[in-house]
Amino acid sequence: MAKVYRVKTKAVFNGEPVGTTLEMDETLASKYEALKYLEIIEEVKPKRKPAQKKPAQAKGKQVEATTEAKPKE
Repeated sequence: MAKVYRVKTKAVFNGEPVGTTLEMDETLASKYEALKYLEIIEEVKPKRKPAQKKPAQAKGKQVEATTEAKPKE
């Protein structure tokens, strides 16, 4: 997955006025920074997805262990 950078425009860029903050991938950001159109502010970190929680048991209800009945001889 490509890195994503938050950049600030130094010129009219892609129809956006000067000073606009945008997010771009690494290759475009470095290319246009070299041309002095952009200034890289920071790298955007991907957000962590929270782990799925197990469903909670209802209060007062307990799960009883099931035991198999032994066959009568």
